[in-house]
Amino acid sequence: MGPVMVGPSSSHTAGTARLGRVAREILDEDPTTVRFFLNPPLAATYRGHGSDFALVGGAIGLNVDDPRIPEALRIAEQIGVEVEFHDEDLGDVHPNTVRIEIEGKGRKAEIVGSSIGGGVIEVFKINGFQARFKGDSPTLLLFYRDRPGMISEVTKIIAQEAINIASLSCSRKQRGKDAFMQIDVDSPISEEALARIGAIKEMKDARYLDRIP
Repeated sequence: MGPVMVGPSSSHTAGTARLGRVAREILDEDPTTVRFFLNPPLAATYRGHGSDFALVGGAIGLNVDDPRIPEALRIAEQIGVEVEFHDEDLGDVHPNTVRIEIEGKGRKAEIVGSSIGGGVIEVFKINGFQARFKGDSPTLLLFYRDRPGMISEVTKIIAQEAINIASLSCSRKQRGKDAFMQIDVDSPISEEALARIGAIKEMKDARYLDRIP
C-alpha cells in the first residue's frame, strides 16, 4: 500500500509535491522565487486537491509525508519565498503537468513534469533539455559542452567507483554546443567521484540527485 503521504490525493498532492521537490533539488540552494505554470486541467482543480500547497511544499524542501505540507504556502511566505501560479497550455501532455521555474540567490532551474498517479512522476524536460527522470533511483544530471569523448570520460569514473549504470541518455541543442546527459545508477555516487566528474573539461554543471522521497 502507499504512498505514505499528506492528502488528499496521490496524483494531485503527493505527485505534485515530488515535482516541486525535484525542482528544489536541481536548484541545489534555497529558493527565493518559484513560478508554477499549470496545464489547464490541473489549473482547474489544483486548489481543491491541494496541489498548490503540495507544489510549494516540495519546492521549499518538504517530503510528501511531512505534516507541514498543508501549511507550505504560509511557510514560504514566512521564509521570504515569492510564489506565483499561472495557467499555461503545455501541449499534448498528461493532464497533471506543470512547468516550474525556480530561482535562488545564485542559481535558477526549470523542469516540466507530470504527476501520473499514485505519487509517481515523470519529468521530461530539465533546463530546456529532454529528460526521462522519475526520481526513483540515484541520478546524475550533467550539463556540458558537446565534444567527442565526454560520455566515455564520465562512465569511466563511474566504473572506477564499481557502480552499475542502469540507463544513460543524452540530448543536445546543437552539435558542439550545450548538451545534457542523464545517468541513472544502481547506488549513490560519492562526493569525490562527483567532484571528478565536475572537473572534466567542458563540464559546466554536475548535479547528483538521490531518490526523491
